Amino acid sequence: MNISKILLTGTFFGMCLASCTNENDYLDGADRGTMSLGVDKLMPKPKNAGVKTRAVETVDFPVAIYSLTDNKEFISYDKASMVPNRLVMPVGRYYATAHTPGAMEKIMSEPYYFGREEFEIMKAVNTEATVTCRMANGSFTVRFSDDFQQAFSDWTVSIDDGTVSAIVYTSERDGITPATKYMVFEENTASLRVNFVGTTTKGSRIVTNNVLTKKNASEEYESDSEYFSGGDAIVINFRPVESTEGDITGINVTANISFEETEEDFDMEVEDANQGGGETPNNPDEPGGDTNAITLNLPGNMTVDFTTDPAAGDTYMAAENGFKSIIVKMASTNADMVSSLEDLSAGYGTDFINGTEVVGSQNLVDMFSALGQTLNVPAEGDKEYTFPIGNFFTMLAILPGDHTIELSVTDLKGNVKKGQVVLTVE
Repeated sequence: MNISKILLTGTFFGMCLASCTNENDYLDGADRGTMSLGVDKLMPKPKNAGVKTRAVETVDFPVAIYSLTDNKEFISYDKASMVPNRLVMPVGRYYATAHTPGAMEKIMSEPYYFGREEFEIMKAVNTEATVTCRMANGSFTVRFSDDFQQAFSDWTVSIDDGTVSAIVYTSERDGITPATKYMVFEENTASLRVNFVGTTTKGSRIVTNNVLTKKNASEEYESDSEYFSGGDAIVINFRPVESTEGDITGINVTANISFEETEEDFDMEVEDANQGGGETPNNPDEPGGDTNAITLNLPGNMTVDFTTDPAAGDTYMAAENGFKSIIVKMASTNADMVSSLEDLSAGYGTDFINGTEVVGSQNLVDMFSALGQTLNVPAEGDKEYTFPIGNFFTMLAILPGDHTIELSVTDLKGNVKKGQVVLTVE
């Protein structure tokens, strides 16, 4: 099973933090051996300037030992420091696990380490084994050029891997030197989406959508995969693009990556993901990339106020194979809006910041009902639906700034189509 799936469920932690099993249940009448178990960690060595690593002590890492035959737990310890110098164990094949204390989450402010090691106990022999813990999540550092702060009055950056969770930075909350954040990647994640929405000091709105891949970097570093994984250290750089007249016309986005066990960093490929109307179709050559199977008709970016017709926000979508999921994400340059979204998540379970499900969602129906709005949601397998973005107009009208709404539609065959619209309140 994929490490992230084990750690994110909580099942793993129930096993690891349980009280120690009675060894006598296993040892009665069995041939025995002994083992000496150590726990170590492998620290990434990024060359990326501004990405710092620090010592990680493993003495507090929970440790558990399991039978390799049936995955039955033999013994566990709340801390690595509690493991005896020698363990008496019945002959057989085993594996040991260790990890950072606590549960690993999709998005974290700290790195998370996990390790697994197999070993064999032989009669009258002392076996030595070490569980080497590696970073199970990747790190993101966002950097802005020296002239960026003078060029922009506010901005929002979001980074996601196509799941319902995203790393979000805002100017008001995170400032010009945002802290490094960490993400657990799903299996076979080959690209990341980076969205930028900002307002220049002259009042112009700049919106960019980019896709990052590590394919070129992994070709240079031959032993690494083109898929993102734990230990990848990614730095994303933002620099304003200025016209000859001195106006800011866009954002230049570059990125580089370093890999666990290396001190070299490599340039990443950055592609403009903007397609007409805000759509970002998948690559049709990739699995699940038949975007012709999904229709997503988003309205254009618009300025809204109390007089804007809600029907202007109607977003028609269709899936000839039937809907599996419709995810709505929101980002905003207005701190009060971000706070309101967090309150809605706590009150109704509708997490718009990281992504909330529309298909079959009673939580979403209840939330809009509390706001005096009516919402119908599709069931899984339905083939047509219109999402009323106009339902947000009244709430947004009192919150100046740029509010980005992203929709991600997945059908029952795994095809995905994404798009976004920016609603500006002056």
